[in-house]
Amino acid sequence: MSELDKTAPEPPLWRRIWSAPEQEISTAGFGGELLVAGVRLLIVVALLYFPIDAVLQRPGGYDPLALLATGTIGLVLALVLYSATNRRWGKNWIGFASSILDVSLVSAMLTVFLFLGRPEEATNNLGLFPIYFLAIAATSLRYDVRICIVTGFLALVQYTAVIAYADWRWDLHTSAFAPLAQLTGATFIAATIVVRTRELRLLSTRDRFTGLLNRAVFMEQLEREVAFARREDGRFAIAMLDIDHFKKFNDTYGHAGGDEALRAVAHTLRGSCRATDVVARYGGEEFALILPGVMSGRATDLLERFRRVVAVKAIALPGRSKPASVTVSIGVAIWPDDGESPADLLRCADERLYRAKAEGRDRVIGPTPHPFPRPAEEGRRAAGTE
Repeated sequence: MSELDKTAPEPPLWRRIWSAPEQEISTAGFGGELLVAGVRLLIVVALLYFPIDAVLQRPGGYDPLALLATGTIGLVLALVLYSATNRRWGKNWIGFASSILDVSLVSAMLTVFLFLGRPEEATNNLGLFPIYFLAIAATSLRYDVRICIVTGFLALVQYTAVIAYADWRWDLHTSAFAPLAQLTGATFIAATIVVRTRELRLLSTRDRFTGLLNRAVFMEQLEREVAFARREDGRFAIAMLDIDHFKKFNDTYGHAGGDEALRAVAHTLRGSCRATDVVARYGGEEFALILPGVMSGRATDLLERFRRVVAVKAIALPGRSKPASVTVSIGVAIWPDDGESPADLLRCADERLYRAKAEGRDRVIGPTPHPFPRPAEEGRRAAGTE
């Protein structure tokens, strides 16, 4: 039995719940974050309407300036989060930040009613209280149970504080059981949806044999990376990788040996890449990678290092005392130099892969280095961004 087949002890329940989602799950969740950011802007604008409406319809009523100021602050923060999401900043924290903002903004508006001397509108506000449920429901789009728990807990604590202050200040004796039970139930449902969705998505996105992403997800990620690079004037590399003489390896060591070789290369590949890199099994003995933010020379250096690691890695084979080894050939393409569409990039990387195999295998073929920097590269170097 190989090292890859050894089953690690199952982590405790709390660790399984309180853990970051897998890379492809996190990426999918971040994709929904822009939708949430847009909806948040609409809701904040709608909340700003209420104080303005109070001025127009109830000139003799309470002063709405505090509500207006709170809503304006919320609008500014919502715009900041929308801009950050659109630029793909803070992928590890923006889901927490936006959820905390959603809940805290509702609580702030309710608190303003308390300081305006209107405790009934703070504790029984049919316009603001349901937004807690929208904030909790939105966490299920982020595919992160931790965000569900933090958001629900924060809503419970903040709303409890609002009710406790109202009871202490005005002796209202408001029953908090029903609204708090509703918030708890909404949090549990959102967390359950996330757990189940992650399980189903992993089954549909992973190659069950190697544990890497499958080809369909790789293509989705590549299209997303191209769209982002166009919008932000970014650069990235892709690579196509093939195990050399794999049919001969199968004939020599049997299909069980070939399976071990596939798993060993997949395991080494995933362990050699960054968490932000996309690593997929493209089909058969072929693998594909996306390396965000990586320039031409660095991409070739990284993959050359990986090629050398694979070449010396001992692969334990079932029923054999002596380990085997394999080599790989790799073709690299850079956006946008080698193509501005996913199809063109894949075609270029594939052509260089076959060129590597034609030139003797066990090598990396990337773009030909330019003797002089291009104008765009000169600009980046002058700005200190490269």
